[in-house]
Amino acid sequence: MLCNVRRKPRFGFLALPVLSLFLACAAKPAPESEETLMKSGLDALYLRHDPVAAVGQFRKVLEINPAHYGATYQLGIALDAAGKLDEARAVWEKMLPLAEAAQDNSTAETVRARLANAETLSEMQAGLDALYTRHDPNTAAARFRKVLERNPTHYGATYQLAAALDAAGKGDEARPLWEKVLEMANQYHDEGTARTARARLSPQR
Repeated sequence: MLCNVRRKPRFGFLALPVLSLFLACAAKPAPESEETLMKSGLDALYLRHDPVAAVGQFRKVLEINPAHYGATYQLGIALDAAGKLDEARAVWEKMLPLAEAAQDNSTAETVRARLANAETLSEMQAGLDALYTRHDPNTAAARFRKVLERNPTHYGATYQLAAALDAAGKGDEARPLWEKVLEMANQYHDEGTARTARARLSPQR
């Protein structure tokens, strides 16, 4: 092959063209295969615990093959692990119809769970911002209620909803939630939260 030319040409007028050919070949390394990129990404994610590097490898696979099933799934996992939840959510939304079309029920269920978790995290963050940054307890309470609609035993949402209702002056609504928080805190041996709940339930307040 021309890119394997190694010997110095005998005639000077051939030197420049051959050198140019050599440099052109050296500047264009063979593209990595999907298989190689997938292996590199999986190694980064599961062996080196480097989700950011893994994201880069899986994105390269998807540049080659945008419908690559495994790369789409693993990119979602890697983005979640890297804390890039908004980006991960978009990938999971893309992954769900792929899994359903393949009748891969196990993966589809995993994707639905990831999407539900992303929605919960988004609602919790919005509620916390409303309560502690914007000092808007009514909006915060609405956010925490949405979390509890999906997961009635969500510990953090139960606590924060009770706190938001107290802050909104709705102590009667907050009380049964503090009772629930106290029960959950005792179950989890969370003495700090239990003390807070008891204080909120104290008739001296």
